Amino acid sequence: MTDILADSSAALPTGAASRNRWPPPWLFAVLPLACGMYTGYCQTPLPWLMRRMGYSVDRIGTIESFILIPISLYFIATPIVDFGLRRRTWSVVLSILSGLLLFLSIVLLRTHLELAIWVLFLGAGLNQMTFACSNGMMAQSQCGEHLSRAAAWAQGGTLAAQALGGGALLYFSRRLPIPVLGALAAVLAAVPALLALTIPEAPPQSGLHNLRDSCSRMLCEIKETLFSVKSLPGILLLLSPIGTGAAQNLFPALAAEYHVGEHGVVLLNGLLGGVLTMLGAFIAVIVPGHWDRRICYAASGLSASLIGVYLTFAPLVPFAYYAGVGLYLFTTGSCWGFFLGVVMVTLGEAGASASTRATILVCIGNLPIVYMTRAEGWAYALFGIRGVPAIDAAGNLLVVVGVAIWLAARFRGRPATALAS
Repeated sequence: MTDILADSSAALPTGAASRNRWPPPWLFAVLPLACGMYTGYCQTPLPWLMRRMGYSVDRIGTIESFILIPISLYFIATPIVDFGLRRRTWSVVLSILSGLLLFLSIVLLRTHLELAIWVLFLGAGLNQMTFACSNGMMAQSQCGEHLSRAAAWAQGGTLAAQALGGGALLYFSRRLPIPVLGALAAVLAAVPALLALTIPEAPPQSGLHNLRDSCSRMLCEIKETLFSVKSLPGILLLLSPIGTGAAQNLFPALAAEYHVGEHGVVLLNGLLGGVLTMLGAFIAVIVPGHWDRRICYAASGLSASLIGVYLTFAPLVPFAYYAGVGLYLFTTGSCWGFFLGVVMVTLGEAGASASTRATILVCIGNLPIVYMTRAEGWAYALFGIRGVPAIDAAGNLLVVVGVAIWLAARFRGRPATALAS
């Protein structure tokens, strides 16, 4: 089955570093730490601090949703990092600026909430662009199985920073003065980016001196990525409902029906859940790098669907909740670990617009989280608690069947000996 799993159809970046040269794939687990740390603060310590300040859960939810807007829209500003400066320079500059804004937001939180939230919103936008820088450097410096491993390391590092960084900042928020907490958060969000300066990178092909030609070339590359036949399988997979993990947004609200109390919800859907998701993501590091990430992504979705089937028919008891949700978070992490690999396969040649195109593909892949969360909410209204895991499992299984049909068509007519290796 080696031929089926080998990523033979993917267009790989040219001019990439050899396997014995810097940077190694694991370095890309460190570069996105700033992005993960920022998200971890917004998801864990920030709601806790605002709740202590007396704000209602409804108000906190509104603020949280506002801060998360840059996650969906930062692709609009991403072309900036493909111009002028090297991506490694952009990464350091943006990380330091976002770290300073994070510090300022934490200091202002108790006295000027609205100003603090706007500062945090701006910082989140700058911070998300560091992820685009990392993806662009990855596409240019890695190739083949090293690119797949680097993508897996990047996802694992981001999730690790969200879970462990958010938990650490929550721990210190109870013990450190606010200015010290802000300084610590800023350092953790900015310092990892300095490693980007060690990555060999050629001067950018695009700049103000050739702005018209640069824009034309980038638009051609974007068109080639988004509208070519070779990219179609990857784009369809990114748009599909497989591996979204959307049900985890609703599991806390369903806990009472499994007779699970508040402490159980906080534990499983908080730090422990983040660790399980992180460990699942590192499955993509262990899997051989030459295996087709699109097939691995679908296989992870199959495992997530089996957990959804279990939850659909399991009794409404605490053990079923802990076991089912825990395994669901782990398999979701595995899907997310392969997600960026699918993005890199679909991206193809790095070109002049690697960061922009990678960001567009990531945003495309984020869309199913939105529509699956809504669909699972409707399923609950129509079918009750069983409807949530059932529709999640159905979405995963539907795509798995589609991938199986694609594989059958892809390898039809090949000699049997080619598939038996």
